[in-house]
Amino acid sequence: MNKATKEARLDAESAVQPPLSCRLRPTELLGREGPIPNMGELELENCSDAPLEIEYTMSPLQFLDLEVIGPGEEVISEGHFGDRFSPMRHPAVLRLLPGEKFTAQVALLATVPWEKRRPGTYTVRASYRFQGKRVFAEPVMVALVDVLRRSDLRAPKQACGYRKNSRTVATRCSCAAA
Repeated sequence: MNKATKEARLDAESAVQPPLSCRLRPTELLGREGPIPNMGELELENCSDAPLEIEYTMSPLQFLDLEVIGPGEEVISEGHFGDRFSPMRHPAVLRLLPGEKFTAQVALLATVPWEKRRPGTYTVRASYRFQGKRVFAEPVMVALVDVLRRSDLRAPKQACGYRKNSRTVATRCSCAAA
């Protein structure tokens, strides 16, 4: 095989579009108590002419990886996004017909430990493992202005030791009526 034929074959192979595309975009998600910060929407689209089947044992998102680069230009994410799911009793299949899309809400900073979160701009790079290859989404920028710590999310203890917030009501204590 001559050099021109090898180059033409490489060009043709590199021009072939992967059967699955991955997109990540920031989105506003409203929870019961208002907006949930730093959320995104993952979109997987079947770009092929044939149906695609993704077999999973936990969630279709078990193959998602979120790499987060912090304000200091270093990777600060730890673990895999899929580590947060529990196995199901039996495998399931996500079937995408040609042109069909699967979307899911994801926390953009889910792989960043609380203690590593500082005010600044973060870059989130998503990749999805499919058929032994990784499909990458365009990076998304996230700006943190004020950083909450886990301890900030807990309601203060009442005098009796119970916690009282909008989801739970302290009972059997003298401060419940206060």
